[in-house]
Amino acid sequence: MKNTALLITIFFATGTIGLANPQDRPLPASPHQTLPNILFIVSDDHGWGDLPSNWDKTEVQLPTLEALAAKGVRFPNYHTVPLCGPSRACMFTGQYSTENGMWRGPGKQPLGSEGYRGIKRDVKMLSEYLAESGYKTGAFGKWHMGELQGEIPNDRGFDEFHGFLGGAHPYWINGNRSKIIHNSESDRNSKGHTTDLFTDWAKDFIRTSVSDGDPFFCYLAYNAVHGPLRVDKSKPASAPDAWLKKALSRGVSFLRSDYVAILEHMDHNIGLLVDVLEELDVAESTLIVFVSDNGGCTMEDGAAGGRFPGNNGPFRGGKATTYQGGINVPFLMNWKGRLPQGYVSDQQVMHCDLFATLLDAAGIPVPTINGKNPVRGISLMAHALSAGKTSIPERTMIFELWGNIGLRKGDYKLWSQIGREYSPNWESLVTALKREDLELFDIREDVAEKHDLRTQLPEVYSALKSELIDHFANVNSEYPGIKPSTDLNNVAPKPKGTASPKPKPRSTDQFFNSRDRNSDGAITLDEFIGNPKGRNVAALTRQFQKLDTDGDAKLQRKELQK
Repeated sequence: MKNTALLITIFFATGTIGLANPQDRPLPASPHQTLPNILFIVSDDHGWGDLPSNWDKTEVQLPTLEALAAKGVRFPNYHTVPLCGPSRACMFTGQYSTENGMWRGPGKQPLGSEGYRGIKRDVKMLSEYLAESGYKTGAFGKWHMGELQGEIPNDRGFDEFHGFLGGAHPYWINGNRSKIIHNSESDRNSKGHTTDLFTDWAKDFIRTSVSDGDPFFCYLAYNAVHGPLRVDKSKPASAPDAWLKKALSRGVSFLRSDYVAILEHMDHNIGLLVDVLEELDVAESTLIVFVSDNGGCTMEDGAAGGRFPGNNGPFRGGKATTYQGGINVPFLMNWKGRLPQGYVSDQQVMHCDLFATLLDAAGIPVPTINGKNPVRGISLMAHALSAGKTSIPERTMIFELWGNIGLRKGDYKLWSQIGREYSPNWESLVTALKREDLELFDIREDVAEKHDLRTQLPEVYSALKSELIDHFANVNSEYPGIKPSTDLNNVAPKPKGTASPKPKPRSTDQFFNSRDRNSDGAITLDEFIGNPKGRNVAALTRQFQKLDTDGDAKLQRKELQK
């Protein structure tokens, strides 16, 4: 075992793992145990309403996740950024996406260039902390936190990586279409379904780690239930045929069948991992965390992330919106014999808390600063272990994506669509916020965010707006070693009533990057049109079809450059 004596010292010196009260302390470690294992599972575009214990109106059946929730702790009030890359970056850094550098999905621009999108190099990631503390670290599946030098998993604390780097990948893999890599090398040999492959690689990693006597951090990021998914009969299905037949045989609609089958196939594979933990006799020394990265896609016209039949329960909006449907998603924790069984927390928690919680569980002090901005996450271990007797302090949670802004504090939420041209020029965003009227909702009474209370509750509105402005005014957006660019998405906000200066035409690259919402290297018709409200959809559709010279219903960068 790596540094066994040191690890035992660390574990017993931090035996309370950050807990406020002795009764909240986890069960004593067995003599052979040092650091707890961590199995961190992330689903993709999995809406709140498709976890049955959250929403009993779903037709999805997820027996493994339901059993983990019933024997662990579930957080139905978990919040995140409504897009894949930023959400994962927040979980791995403990900071808001406005602070850690991943203000949108990762891009191709080099570090220091205008519009660079990536986790800052002086921000230390969860995997790096755990690796330095003696964990064997493995990442399997979707990465989507950077593809440039210095950004890939092996550069960020992972001993092993087997998966794909971008935002999307076909479920069925063969040697010709695969973007799968193993560590830094292209993998042209693996074939099969991504859900099965990612699970098998994670199982092998866990077996090897246990055999070697190493505590493991296994990060398993499925692409389930991200597109491509079949929603019409002319397209191939992404789910295995057996799982499609199961869904259809019990009356699931054709529209939802591929979506449901993908989720249920994922749940089955998670069950196989749980079986391996039991087989290896490490279930009681393994913390399991399951979470979705953001809300589900919807079938609404112009829906961001593609039109897919996600289920966000009673919430408004979905992926890429800061309405509750985009940011309130499934989250549960299970630690056999340690966490209380069946506790459902009504506390408001968020993505940054996963960073702090997993560090705390590993006996690693949670830092107050990461890079040049604060760590926003707090550990949930004391709260979970005490079944809520140790409360979580009320705090303000802030979410931003392309100028789509949400602030949640207690029952109240501020929301606005300021305009995507301000990200990540937070100084200009502050100016815009000061002059704009935002909407105020009481989420407890108005879960669908329909009734604006701004004029009815002026004091609440004013206080929350001040907090929002204060946050953006104090973000340190500087990248280490790079002189801040005064031209970064520079916007000169105008006073109301004045004419707007004629904007400079955007370059092809700028247009492509702004429309490629899921950063998969292609623009769909929905992405090309954007929000259809007030737009000439017919004319835009004709323009799209004219540009789509190869007729594949997607625009590549080269097609825009012709």
